[in-house]
Amino acid sequence: MSQEKIKPVGEEQSSNPSFTPDEVSNVRQDMSKVALAVAVLAIFLLMIFYYTVNSTVQEFSGKVGLIEETRTMTQDIDEKVDSEMSAVQADVRQLTQKAEGTAGDLQKAEEKIAGFESQVEDMDERIAALEGLPEVVRNMVLGGLLEEISHKTEYVGSQISEDQKEKLEEARRLMNEVREDMY
Repeated sequence: MSQEKIKPVGEEQSSNPSFTPDEVSNVRQDMSKVALAVAVLAIFLLMIFYYTVNSTVQEFSGKVGLIEETRTMTQDIDEKVDSEMSAVQADVRQLTQKAEGTAGDLQKAEEKIAGFESQVEDMDERIAALEGLPEVVRNMVLGGLLEEISHKTEYVGSQISEDQKEKLEEARRLMNEVREDMY
């Protein structure tokens, strides 16, 4: 009796009267269509992900380039200031030695020193302006992030109830105010 219930693998379909071979082939065709649709959807989602990541990487690359350019400019200015300071100190020493003999020479030296001091003050002001530049870049990056968050809250607002929309709109308004204060 137990021998009758054991059948080879290929005979299972033919012995089961509830499924005909046509029905089995139709199910296989339907499953292949579903698999094809899932594969196309996966490829489409991968393309969207790739382009999103690519645009973000390009944006950050541009910002990194700006930061590198700023760093290079700051180093160049530091080198120029150092060389100018050395030249000014050498000129002051030279003028001091020449001015020891006469009062007129001393007055000329003081005027030249005052001119150099004003140049040094101008350079210090320029350096101070450049030191604030990384803060500007940081504010630009943070402002971009706040803008992105604002857009995402706008999308979320389209998906929630009216009471929640009011709260979300208040949050967006506050983020926009913070972003405008950064610039």
